[in-house]
Amino acid sequence: MSTNTEEKRAWAAVPAVAHIEAQLATLEARRRALGDVLSPDMARRKVYDDAARATVEGAQFPADIGKRAAKAYRDALEAESEALGLRAGIDSLKAHLAYLKTTDGAELALTELGKSLAAFLAEVREHIPALGGANSAEEAIHVGNDATEAWKWLTAAVGRLKVLRQAQWNILRPLGDGQRLQSLKERGHLEVAGLKPDDVPSDVLRSMTMGLYDVSYLVYLANSGTAWVPTSFDEVEAEAEDVVDIGVPDDSVIDYSPRVSRTPEPPAPTRHGFERTPDISLK
Repeated sequence: MSTNTEEKRAWAAVPAVAHIEAQLATLEARRRALGDVLSPDMARRKVYDDAARATVEGAQFPADIGKRAAKAYRDALEAESEALGLRAGIDSLKAHLAYLKTTDGAELALTELGKSLAAFLAEVREHIPALGGANSAEEAIHVGNDATEAWKWLTAAVGRLKVLRQAQWNILRPLGDGQRLQSLKERGHLEVAGLKPDDVPSDVLRSMTMGLYDVSYLVYLANSGTAWVPTSFDEVEAEAEDVVDIGVPDDSVIDYSPRVSRTPEPPAPTRHGFERTPDISLK
């Protein structure tokens, strides 16, 4: 389970996922509490071995050895059955959880994450005016105490932006082509909707595409009005209009450029052998 706080909060807002995760945690705790479980045969064998060892050391061989061995077998059978049952339940819940997290559950979690991002950026915007236009810690000090405090707050807030974006990536990644999604991420399409690189300052675009967040980028993102969390792989694909797929060439495109020569076709068979291939070299 992820330790990302924003990711956990997003999944907790999906009732079906929250229910399965709670049940899974309960079963896993029960399985840990069982500890190591002997098989019935091993448990019965242990009774025999313990009795024989005690006899060697001077004790009497138990008169009820059969009863003891049978009880050990039954107890171990029950413990083994519980362990197997818990394991089956855990595996089933994990499979269902994976299904939920790659279908409608993912969309709901990403929607919730989008709300968290919007609320966070709204809070960021409240601190921006105090900067007085400062673009560095030194400039904030020069502006005054309010700017310094705002710069400190925003510096700490950069860390939360990283957590939010990592949560977004963790939830989105299983939903589609990982290589394609990585390409979209590196072009900034997971940061803002309708991205047009030519309209973005170079330093901002660098932060956006490389994930090198700082206060200046956080301020830009909060003021952009287009920061988003896509709710599906298809949605981010649809927004990435400027990204060109490398796929199957368009067969409708015909190259009419002249060529110096063409490779002759193999001679055609005739009733008496092969005809001589005519010279088709372009003069």
